[in-house]
Amino acid sequence: MKTQRAPIGLAALALIATASAADLYKWTDEKGQVHYTSSSPPDTAKKPQQIDPANPSNAEALPDPALDPATLPMVATAAPTIGASATTAIPNALFVLDGSGSMWAKLGDKPKIDVAKTVLADMLNKLAPEVHTGLLVYGTHRKDDCNDIEMLAPLGSTHAALAQALNSVNPKGMTPLTGAIQLAAAQLQQVEGAASVVVVSDGKETCAGDPCAAAREAANAGMNLRIHVVGFDVAPDETQQLNCIAKEGKGKYFAANNAEQLVTALAEVRKEVAAPPPPPPPPVKVAQTPPPSPKPTEVLFEDHFDRNQLGEMWKVVNPDPNRLTISDGKLLVVGTKDDKNIVLVQQPFPGNFVVTVKMDSQVAERNWAGLRYWIDEKNYLSFGPEGYCCSKGRWPTFTKAISGEKNVIRLPDADQKRLGSRSLAGYATTSEIWYLQLERSGVKYIGRISVDGRDWMEIGTHTILQKNGRIGVSADSGGGTENTAEFSDFVVKGAK
Repeated sequence: MKTQRAPIGLAALALIATASAADLYKWTDEKGQVHYTSSSPPDTAKKPQQIDPANPSNAEALPDPALDPATLPMVATAAPTIGASATTAIPNALFVLDGSGSMWAKLGDKPKIDVAKTVLADMLNKLAPEVHTGLLVYGTHRKDDCNDIEMLAPLGSTHAALAQALNSVNPKGMTPLTGAIQLAAAQLQQVEGAASVVVVSDGKETCAGDPCAAAREAANAGMNLRIHVVGFDVAPDETQQLNCIAKEGKGKYFAANNAEQLVTALAEVRKEVAAPPPPPPPPVKVAQTPPPSPKPTEVLFEDHFDRNQLGEMWKVVNPDPNRLTISDGKLLVVGTKDDKNIVLVQQPFPGNFVVTVKMDSQVAERNWAGLRYWIDEKNYLSFGPEGYCCSKGRWPTFTKAISGEKNVIRLPDADQKRLGSRSLAGYATTSEIWYLQLERSGVKYIGRISVDGRDWMEIGTHTILQKNGRIGVSADSGGGTENTAEFSDFVVKGAK
């Protein structure tokens, strides 16, 4: 994401500059409209400038025909660069529109989504041109997918692009407010100037997330960010959560029960997003004494499998009792080519966490065993060593699946790498001890691996917006020989 934004009009200029290396001019007509042309400005042009096509931020003033030539300086002066204009904070506003199936409900004689599109498009046209605006929607592609969140128009989009994006919205699915707020905040993380997220929703979260916590985290992340909420025809029992989002996001809540009230609410929103940023907080005084040592991280869950049954703390997805047992303080899972015996902690962990497990397994060709973050069969994370077929190595592998599409991170050149004292080249001929760790920080998930539980190697990071998954373990033969994995010392701790 760009950390600086060009003044309005330079986006079009960049397109012209890219298309041609010929002369390029900027000038203003009698009505005050700015033009960019490859031919010389007309005699009636005001404030004419010649632009460097290779670097559109560089401009050189030309003689103004409207002025007396005798009063003009002999040497042209350089115009301000983009970097200089960035000292003036540019407001940014990212609108989050509800595309869930409930938006097809009628409001009078029209579906709510049609009313919202019309009123929002009109408001965007009236928004001050210096405001960088974008559009994010959720629930428009699939009915039951809580990861169905999409940036339809990036920050800085033109009014025409925003209108086209609005027209394409076709409500279908869920209301993942938590994920939408987190993604919107991430988009605004590096912009300069005031930033606003404007949520337009007809109901509360339906994906088991905590949008109030997400709003609080975003507003306190060091950005100059406010989160406003427009509750559009919201049931009374769902208003509380939307109010909470605005409060925790240091913004305002606007209620709109019909089209007229929506016009009024968005008019107020327009004033808020164009308002100057609040003054920065006073400087923090440096403590004269050393800060106290941090408290030990809280243990949220732990299991050392010192019994004979899993019990109610765990749930097994696709159970195969012939290949799953607890013995001698270990959870034993025999992996097959089918995705069976995915053993998951029943307890949810809505905040940040670090889960660590000790694993004893012989990783042969195509075998895999390790940690899981499981949402469903098409949406999950898996992390652990894999007997990679094509280079005969035991590769630490971190896989993300979203809507069935996989993204795999592997430690490169495993045959030339070592993990602590262990060479990763070749398949294992005996069982080996592995320590696996998965950390969640916001929507980021980091995989780490160790052979001794002390020196850790970070393998990579995946992003998943949905936070209603369950943590656990499993094993998979990958179509090769059945592999046995023994898990012990499963511990989940809170994380900052």
